Amino acid sequence: MDWDILIKGGDVIDPSQGLHGKANVGILGEKISAVGPSVDGDAQVVIDARDKIVTAGFVDLHTHNYTSNSKLPSLDADSTSLANGATTVLDAGTATPSEFPHYWETDLSEAKTRIYALIRMPMPYGPDPATVEQAAAVIKQYEDVLICMKYHHSQHYVTLPLAREASDFGGGILMAEAYGAPIPQLLDYMNPGDIVTHTFHASFRYPLWDHRGEVWPAVWDAVDRGVVLDIGHGARGFSWRTMEHALNKGLRPSTISTDLHAGNVDGPTYDMPTTMSKMLALGLSLDEVVEMSTSIPAKALRQQDFIGTLKPDAQADVVVSDLLEGEYKYLDVLHETRIGKQRIVPHTVIFGGQMYDGPRYEPIDMSHQHDAPPGFIEGT
Repeated sequence: MDWDILIKGGDVIDPSQGLHGKANVGILGEKISAVGPSVDGDAQVVIDARDKIVTAGFVDLHTHNYTSNSKLPSLDADSTSLANGATTVLDAGTATPSEFPHYWETDLSEAKTRIYALIRMPMPYGPDPATVEQAAAVIKQYEDVLICMKYHHSQHYVTLPLAREASDFGGGILMAEAYGAPIPQLLDYMNPGDIVTHTFHASFRYPLWDHRGEVWPAVWDAVDRGVVLDIGHGARGFSWRTMEHALNKGLRPSTISTDLHAGNVDGPTYDMPTTMSKMLALGLSLDEVVEMSTSIPAKALRQQDFIGTLKPDAQADVVVSDLLEGEYKYLDVLHETRIGKQRIVPHTVIFGGQMYDGPRYEPIDMSHQHDAPPGFIEGT
């Protein structure tokens, strides 16, 4: 059979199908056509994936890409996410309801990256206010891309029930930041399929556990009812010690995401593959890390048959990556370090059947230091 793109000889990892082994991937047009060891034939483009891993495109559930608003520390999605294998991202409430039409007309409509979005529930009596009804109307107007609502920690606690109500009226999900309110109270507002982000932040701010170090019962209840525990690394959202303690207690993340913005793209977050590699350093398996970065976040977006999978007829979003072996130093938001033995480095990125050949952002000197308390910063 003739293919548009044939990826040959790679170690294919697709948790959505329970696949992990040597196989070829055939792509026709925008779709995955076939996956298996016997898939072969002529192709316009043949990619040699020997000694590499082949996965679905990464799905990053927390980014900020409203670059046409100069007041915000947003990033170009193509050069910072797509170039690094995140073919689909969720902009986590960078725009308010009144700002979203402008965001749609500028950044969203121009990006190659597949960007879904949330809108942030603003203060009802502050600048740029919005009612529940106004927020829900915007969600319904842009329902193809607008997943629903975000509760941001910088907003007063009063906006959390408003965001919940708007999500219900809009028929979508609610994402809430774990350091926006005490965890048990926050989780009272979270329904199955909703997302808590920055879940494993430095535990001096609304920790996941009580004074004895025991995980709050409300957290276990939330896991049982299907609330997504997202990492949301960012400038403040991920601590080695918090994650290590949670894992020791049996509490695991549901999804891996970056919270990528101008304040952390030069470190300590950098990109999606680096964040994934940090999870490998914590002892999560490669299959778990891929699942937390593909099929599970795709399901959180209610797009599990479209993205995050290599099933035939799914969107042809594929990442061919090197899995490097060595010693790699990784930082959390407190600038504490851990040494990992593996590093995921994307080699070829395909989105919608097209190979990405655009720019990739190159980090400069890390300026992120104001969020790391004295005594935690290396060398102080």
